[in-house]
Amino acid sequence: MNKTLLTVLLLPFLSITISHAQSRNAVPDLSPDKVTLGIGGGQDYGGLGLNLTVYPQKNIGLFAAGGYALAGFGYNVGVKLRLLPNEGVSKVRPFLAAMYGYNAAIAVSDASQYNKLFYGPTVGGGLDIGSLFMHKGYISLAIWVPIRGDDVDNYINNLKTNYGVAFNNHLLPISFSVGYKFILD
Repeated sequence: MNKTLLTVLLLPFLSITISHAQSRNAVPDLSPDKVTLGIGGGQDYGGLGLNLTVYPQKNIGLFAAGGYALAGFGYNVGVKLRLLPNEGVSKVRPFLAAMYGYNAAIAVSDASQYNKLFYGPTVGGGLDIGSLFMHKGYISLAIWVPIRGDDVDNYINNLKTNYGVAFNNHLLPISFSVGYKFILD
């Protein structure tokens, strides 16, 4: 990830953190949220995009995401299992998740006709991290393992062999996401 893209991703989080710093003395509500709207980058945001999560039960969330995924519009839908304490509250909330949607993006410079998104299942886990000055939301970090079929490798090999496309980057077996979730309810 280049420095400009990283700066663009982190800038909203820093501004939110600074704006909430004034309310440090307020007692945060760390009870489980029921609805969140997140902005961030990663598969669970559809690329660079939004994530809407609804929790019909405090430990189980259903989410939908959509955003820009380098080769077009990416989307994902999934389920999130939060590992919350039985009693009390926690600022760090681990979770496991599974989703279906885009899990590979092939973007060819100066030849967008070859751009293609691939869809399939992805599993992973992460942490939702709140703090005393972010009582209206929290940062969410995750590691994802996309389950890709042979069609992705076959497409890349076809582009190399038949169209002379050179690939400078390789698909990683894992991906990461970072976002900020605004608590709506």
